[in-house]
Amino acid sequence: MINPYREVFSMNRIATWLLIVFATVSVVASGAGQATACVGKTLVIGTTPSAQQQLLAEIVSLLISERTGTTVKIERFEGADETHQAQMRAEVDITIGYTGEGWVRVLQEAPAEDAQALFDQIKERYNKELNLIWLQPFGFEHPSSVSAEVADQVAPVVRKDTLKKFPALARLINKLGGVIDNENLSALDGQVQERAMRDVARDFLRDNRLI
Repeated sequence: MINPYREVFSMNRIATWLLIVFATVSVVASGAGQATACVGKTLVIGTTPSAQQQLLAEIVSLLISERTGTTVKIERFEGADETHQAQMRAEVDITIGYTGEGWVRVLQEAPAEDAQALFDQIKERYNKELNLIWLQPFGFEHPSSVSAEVADQVAPVVRKDTLKKFPALARLINKLGGVIDNENLSALDGQVQERAMRDVARDFLRDNRLI
């Protein structure tokens, strides 16, 4: 005689195993899809030989690659003008912008007297005239090379068409907004003297729970 309780128990075991198998397959498929979504995507960050720019580029690069799986390359140019021109030619997606330099050397305007007003104006002008987007400043002030009165704000500058291709990129990079103040920057500069720059950048992001 068939034991109905044993039969029900067996059916429950089969159902449980089927659920486990289905869940496992779903997780594997999801992971594969996420990895595939990042294949073939490459971003280029352009910098000058400045150690500060290279450090900031490493921080931005690692944030993007660690959080999205996107390949990010850093290319160094001879100076700010060469870096800007490469970005205008679409050879570079992201640069590190300094408000004073951008306002005077790129837009050919007289030095500004108010740091926040300068940032607002350069952000608007770059967007309308150059199709470049200034993201949130890192948080530290840099002595301006064009004005003795107003310090530069420093921020990532991204091509508008790049942001269209990578819709979540601006929000991701903006997580660095206000995170690197002058004290943090000084500490990072000191660490770079003793350790590899990329390691310093990675530890900074981990310490701030950004990766």
